[in-house]
Amino acid sequence: MLSCLLNSERKGELKVKELKFPSKKTIEKLTKELNLKGANEYTQDWECEVANINQLPDYIKYYISNELSLNEKSTLMRIILEAYNDYISLESQEDIYGKSIEEILNRDYYIHKDTVTYWSCEGEDLSECFTISAFMRKI
Repeated sequence: MLSCLLNSERKGELKVKELKFPSKKTIEKLTKELNLKGANEYTQDWECEVANINQLPDYIKYYISNELSLNEKSTLMRIILEAYNDYISLESQEDIYGKSIEEILNRDYYIHKDTVTYWSCEGEDLSECFTISAFMRKI
């Protein structure tokens, strides 16, 4: 099934650049569709700059409800995880998004493997990691 999915997207090869860096087209589409603010296509770490904790439910719904390219999925997931990390950092918040995010990551793991590894901080003491690193290690 994986090769079928990849063939339909890139006619054979999944290019690393496709997953690691948001394309100009992806930035324009997500900015418009999700009303993202705070950065432009030339901003380093664009996904971190535009992530907004208050839009987290909108990001998740958009990911689930729309046909997205590999680049759009990988870019949007990085925005989701940035916002989710901020959300979980607010200790008074009940985790109402974790299950949905976990389901997406498990379903599309082949797309998000490197992102999961990054946020997991494998081999590092959790006290030195992201707030969501323990959560990500379970994926």
